[in-house]
Amino acid sequence: MNARDIDLATIKTWPAAVTEEHDGWFYLAAGGVTGRVNAVWPLNWTGTDVEAAINDAETWYAARGLPPRFKLTDGAFAPPDLPARLERRGYACVMPTLIMTAAVRAGAAPGEVSMHDTLPAAFDAVIRETSKDAAEYDERLSIALRAPRPAGFATIEHNARTVAIGMCAATGDLAGIFLMRTAPEARRQGLARLIFRALMTRCAAWGAKTAFLQVDEHNAPAIALYRSEGFAPLATYRFWRKA
Repeated sequence: MNARDIDLATIKTWPAAVTEEHDGWFYLAAGGVTGRVNAVWPLNWTGTDVEAAINDAETWYAARGLPPRFKLTDGAFAPPDLPARLERRGYACVMPTLIMTAAVRAGAAPGEVSMHDTLPAAFDAVIRETSKDAAEYDERLSIALRAPRPAGFATIEHNARTVAIGMCAATGDLAGIFLMRTAPEARRQGLARLIFRALMTRCAAWGAKTAFLQVDEHNAPAIALYRSEGFAPLATYRFWRKA
């Protein structure tokens, strides 16, 4: 299992609205808001003309009204000189993000958490409340609705209101953890840890061997939580985009 394996699993378990493969590069597009589903993932290179491929990617995104963006994971992109080529074209890298992994171990799901096999209506309010605007809300909700099977959705309610959510989805031996969100008034109460443990229990029930997640390199509280639950950094990815 390496960073490229995790990237391929992420494409499957956190699906864009459109995914196309071109000479080993994956073009992903959705609503144009979040990075992972609106970028080129250059995981392999089977073409002959890299500059023409970059031109093709730029044209592909322009046709969809989106700015071109490339997601490069350390040790998992091709060809090796792609960053230098992008830099010469005016691209710069932003948003360093950690990929973290852990062995999946069975455990008892916390009783405070409700698990669902399909996206529950209760997710809606928390996604809306924790999104910066309506466009981000729409994109994240649509991704969750496209989640492949098996998928699991965790919720915690306080006073008949859902205040914490999270989801997981698996492909083969790999399971991804996504959409960890807590309503503002319910933060710093340990709810994210309960959601996380319930999701990991579900991943174990599927027979997944390795769990993975992505977290902003600067999100120290989330990284501390994941480390305390046995996760360790595997690689870092960055988005390359023009100013």
